[in-house]
Amino acid sequence: MDNYACRFMMVDRIYCASIVLILSSIAFLLSGILLIAFSDSLIKKTVKKECQLKQGTVVYKIWHDSPVPLYISIYVFDLANEIEFLNGGKPNLIQRGPFVYKEQRTKEDIRFYPNGTISYRESRNYTFDRSKSISDETFSFNTINVVYMTLINYLHMENVPDLFRQIIGAILSFVEKPIMQRTIKEYLWGYQDPILSILKKRLPQLVMDDQISAFASVVNEAQYETVLINNGVGFDENHNERINNLGKIERFNFSTSLSVWSNQYANMINGTDSTIWHPDARKDERIYTFMNDICRSVYLKYNQTHTNLFNINTYQYLLPNDAFANSSDNEGFCLNYTMANKIQQLKCLPSGLFSLTPCIHLNSNSLAIPLPIIASNPHFYAADQSVQDAVDGLTPDEMLHRSFMDIEPTTGIIMNGTRRMQFNVNVVNDSKINAISHIHPLVYPMFWVNEHGEIDKPNADIFHKKVSVPLTALIILKYLFLAIGILLFTTVIILLVYSRHNKNQTNAVVVVVVEPTTTTDETTPLLA
Repeated sequence: MDNYACRFMMVDRIYCASIVLILSSIAFLLSGILLIAFSDSLIKKTVKKECQLKQGTVVYKIWHDSPVPLYISIYVFDLANEIEFLNGGKPNLIQRGPFVYKEQRTKEDIRFYPNGTISYRESRNYTFDRSKSISDETFSFNTINVVYMTLINYLHMENVPDLFRQIIGAILSFVEKPIMQRTIKEYLWGYQDPILSILKKRLPQLVMDDQISAFASVVNEAQYETVLINNGVGFDENHNERINNLGKIERFNFSTSLSVWSNQYANMINGTDSTIWHPDARKDERIYTFMNDICRSVYLKYNQTHTNLFNINTYQYLLPNDAFANSSDNEGFCLNYTMANKIQQLKCLPSGLFSLTPCIHLNSNSLAIPLPIIASNPHFYAADQSVQDAVDGLTPDEMLHRSFMDIEPTTGIIMNGTRRMQFNVNVVNDSKINAISHIHPLVYPMFWVNEHGEIDKPNADIFHKKVSVPLTALIILKYLFLAIGILLFTTVIILLVYSRHNKNQTNAVVVVVVEPTTTTDETTPLLA
């Protein structure tokens, strides 16, 4: 009987355990199913909250004080055959560089507005990094004299008569030359130009600054520019999430559009400043960015998905090859004038080029003389073949000379970005000016800039800790809960089968009749 009792007790325990296990399995299964169903929306909601540009969020900290080290590498073109070039030969150019500067951006005068926008100004500071550069800033090279060529272009644009051009050319020959030699520091950060120095003394009301630089003027001007951007918080008047317009430039210098180009499309201000993008980036969207130093917006297109050095998956977007093409989309960037004598017509430039003449002028001068600067990709990459053939020494390369951006799609954080741009000058000849009477008209490369920033290991570790690890843990957790629920449910079934088997054995009681054993002899009665 003790054995039967034990079996009945075991069946009861199995029954109780089965109830506990089945309740637990249901809880785990429901948790796993709910996590699978709602984890993506939970992740997006959390990410969107942290990606808004408001104080205390992760993205605001990155935007305000970028942890990603920024560098700008500058490559100049050294003219190796000055005499041949002035006599009509092709310029033989030798690339010198990089000359690398660490870039420090500081947001200033930050203001928050009730309509969900932020205004600010941004100052930039550059520190020369000798360890990443090929030489010191004292390195000297030969290049085109921008002031000289600017004045020659200006004479043609204003249709100055031949006699006056001849006189001005003679005067120029005493103080200026079409080719100059400068150090990197002078060229980039400023030198005193002889002709401007004379004009400053004689005509101070027209020329107030005799310093010329290829880079400092842009940096100095940028600190006075006011930018108004979308903070990505809440919903707009159409009930759309404003997070999709995170960082979008709403106004630049208090205006919603530019006024330098010839049509409305070209004057549009689109996208961000290229340092921020909205979360949940898509492959089918264009990444618009507004570049104030060239007075225009450009866009990048999805190219591929890849994993960077720190095991972070990113979407790569590239500047399309037709970004500066001579097409209907870019007709607004064509100039609205032609030069006198039609020596060089700049109304519409060949593919791969666009003029910056409406955008930049000689600084601090009442007489607004437009600079004949033409922008392109480095080494004339994706430019018309005739433009490339006009010079020797350039080797266009997609990997080296194309702009791109790597974005982590979930958060929209830019992990790696490179903006590459070449600045050229429009060279013209003039039969009335001896120094350039034989020169061959062309677009002359001066220098190109590679502005780049890439997440480093310390910041990649922070990203993994705050983003990758929690996301991975959530993914593992939802499938782990589901697996535990299935395992517990399976265990319950096994226990119930085992319990039923034991119950059947207990009920199968075998009844055995045993007759009593007695001892008989001759005196035992036959009948009891």
